[in-house]
Amino acid sequence: MAQVRIVLVRPENPVNVGAVARIVRNTGLSGLDLVAPGDWRTLECWRTAWQAHDVLEQARVLGSLGEALAETALAVGLSGRRDGGIAPVDVRDAAARVAGIGPEERAALVLGSESSGLTRDELSLCGVRARIAAHPEQPSLNLSHAAMVAAYELYRAGAPVAPGPRLATHDEKERLLELLRPGLRAVGALPERNCAAPLRDWTALVHRAPLTPREVELLAHLARRLAPRGQAVEP
Repeated sequence: MAQVRIVLVRPENPVNVGAVARIVRNTGLSGLDLVAPGDWRTLECWRTAWQAHDVLEQARVLGSLGEALAETALAVGLSGRRDGGIAPVDVRDAAARVAGIGPEERAALVLGSESSGLTRDELSLCGVRARIAAHPEQPSLNLSHAAMVAAYELYRAGAPVAPGPRLATHDEKERLLELLRPGLRAVGALPERNCAAPLRDWTALVHRAPLTPREVELLAHLARRLAPRGQAVEP
């Protein structure tokens, strides 16, 4: 199975950070990333990370979700948002997707802050959006509980499978998007003004697609052909 890290975006409660470190150890995941965390280096954090203090000591602290996902082939964003965005898949199906990629590749389980979750822009960076089923009268889960459910499903899905071809990384897809933007504007697929929402949709589309590096190269070639001759961006 892939090397999987849990990524906590703007975690607010150090107890949850410690609990998630313990979950990393419980389920054999690769490590923990903290994106713009609050004050998490507390005694309560270390107490809840029982027998997983090494996970806390080795945790990466990063400034943005993009940095955390730089080398990942597949990111799963956990969210209960109902805002008309990309339809989520069940967390068990998302775990099966992660389990199906190669052991040399990297994946991430991404969870947002306790109070607000992941933003739409952050979800657009995740190739898969997943939801954990819960009773409609209380659908919200504690951050560490949601992490445990997702990590358990991934552990459960980790039976050996024949890996497919290598998937393009987050960085490779971001470079493709940089090439696409001038071409999309040239053919009228993006407006000259107020293009933030359409750009977010294109970002979500590219990151959601399980593209291989060769497929990214083909799309990049198309993007360079679409761009006006004077605005073409070199690879």
